[in-house]
Amino acid sequence: MAQYDDRFDGALYGMLQAHGSDMDFLNTVFGFMQRKTGCFSGPEAEKNFQTLINTFTVQLGELKKARQKKAQGVDEDDEELPQIMSEKVKKDLEEEKKRKEEAAKQAEARKKEVAARQAEKKAKEEAEKAKADQNGAEPKKEEKVEEKKEKKEGDDKEEEEEEEEGTGLKPVENGAVLEKYSWSQQLGELVVVIDAEKLGMQKGQLKAKFLDVDIKKKALKVGVKGKTPIVDGELHQAVKMENCFWTIEDGSKLVLTLEKVNQMEWWKCVMVGDEEINTRKVEPENSSLSDLDGDTRQTVEKMMYDQRQKAAGLPTSDEQKKQDMMKKFMEQHPEMDFSKCKFN
Repeated sequence: MAQYDDRFDGALYGMLQAHGSDMDFLNTVFGFMQRKTGCFSGPEAEKNFQTLINTFTVQLGELKKARQKKAQGVDEDDEELPQIMSEKVKKDLEEEKKRKEEAAKQAEARKKEVAARQAEKKAKEEAEKAKADQNGAEPKKEEKVEEKKEKKEGDDKEEEEEEEEGTGLKPVENGAVLEKYSWSQQLGELVVVIDAEKLGMQKGQLKAKFLDVDIKKKALKVGVKGKTPIVDGELHQAVKMENCFWTIEDGSKLVLTLEKVNQMEWWKCVMVGDEEINTRKVEPENSSLSDLDGDTRQTVEKMMYDQRQKAAGLPTSDEQKKQDMMKKFMEQHPEMDFSKCKFN
């Protein structure tokens, strides 16, 4: 079968889905050529038209050959796929062995780190005890009570800070690198990248005809035809199907671009059940603020301001607003004594 350039299959397939039929799609393409190029109106118009007829003739011939082979029980995709995946089993076993060895190394390193911390803590306690014995005085009961009180307040403060900072993985390009795929996002869209090896294909051999990609409003399925999908489940939030598309880059990776329905929310994950990121640590791009509408831009700027204030140990915009209101109230009521009041 003739070799075709399949780099744009994802984009073209997305355009095709937006049309009512195949012929509507072709009318759009030819209309574009007529309006924006000299293909059908320039000096080479007659020659170009004849080339178009010849192209359709060749395509029809290829289709007949493919049907004939299929009738004989020969599937070209099935002929090529085993050759590409011939070394996959061996490679998977080697990668699995490496992953286990790396996990064992990390576990041993964590074990040593914990032991070192415990030893350091014990040495510090012994030094403090020796110093107390040398001074010959036991701390007073009042001092112990005050110390416990300060420790409790410190623990409470750490818990509050941890709650404010949120939980989850630290974002990488506002997304994450997971076992099956990596992803990144902006407020309006997110990009999912799946390497050929993760799909069971060799690098440089990935082609659109091998793939089964199905993008729905709240679901996504990605895999190799005839194989168990690598991704199959519910999306974290809804996407605009008509503006979603996928492409293959250098035969080495599948790239899916998904446009969000709600373009004012950061996603915690792509698929429900996958590891989540800490959206409180997402860093919006300054360069894209000018492209946002007024309400969205105001929300993003507030988020960025609050992040800078927290990093500097200063009050956020909401906290500052509360402090200003309290200050104004105190100025309006000088007869009241606020010296013993504790403000959070």
